[in-house]
Amino acid sequence: MRTFIIGLLANIFFSLSYAQALDSVLLAPASTKTMPIERLHHELEAALLDIGVSVKSRTFIENELDQSLNNASIADIINIAKPYAEGLPDSLILVQIGLIENNSPYPDPYLKAIDLKTGDVVAQSTTLPLLDTSSNSIAAAAAALTRSLEKRLEKAGYETHISDVKPWGGKAQLLRLSFEGFDGCEQEAAIQIIENEFPGVINIDLEKAPNHNYAIYQLNTTAQTQRIRKWLQLMMVETGLRLGDDYNIYVNNQNIRLKKPDIVEIFWFQCGS
Repeated sequence: MRTFIIGLLANIFFSLSYAQALDSVLLAPASTKTMPIERLHHELEAALLDIGVSVKSRTFIENELDQSLNNASIADIINIAKPYAEGLPDSLILVQIGLIENNSPYPDPYLKAIDLKTGDVVAQSTTLPLLDTSSNSIAAAAAALTRSLEKRLEKAGYETHISDVKPWGGKAQLLRLSFEGFDGCEQEAAIQIIENEFPGVINIDLEKAPNHNYAIYQLNTTAQTQRIRKWLQLMMVETGLRLGDDYNIYVNNQNIRLKKPDIVEIFWFQCGS
């Protein structure tokens, strides 16, 4: 299997702290000027802002380093920025984003995070293959990578948000999440994404499954209900489904229902549809 990363899409610096010393994200220019890459770069910035990570201009970081990063490789950026990172009170993370080609027309968006103080890789993630290059699909992929990055950094002990303002740092709540029209494989694929990518998830357990394509799960999470709804909707966009045409999502108090016709297939790569 031949795998390669297409260019340096973005290099992201952000400092992780408990207070207002939080450093922001720096998006370096993409080395490959193609529409999907540049669009993913743009949508990633928007997704980071959406979950509360502020974004600083590349000019600011270059002024701090007194050196341009315009054509720098990942190795060059690590060498240039490490002395600067070592002088900071908090961790400074470099994030590389690219596309993995696996002899398939559908590349996998890819993310790697490196602690510039130590040079250690502290987070890696991919998301569902990019089925098309529409704005909605690329935005959904960027949101998925951002969620996954945040969850992995939290597990690794990094603090990227002030706990009382991030949209999943509140009191835990128990939601009932229903999948209607999803077979067993489709349910399992969705559950894995929720467990691996959604920040604030404590656990998710099966409550009951009356038949093979209908099940109710109990989702224990610190995330807000509307935030979970938004992430579920973006997850469905990644699979190519359109809200209102291919599926619907309903929210009522602590209950969330995802409903689609049985004949509408989803998660083709995982379930062989």
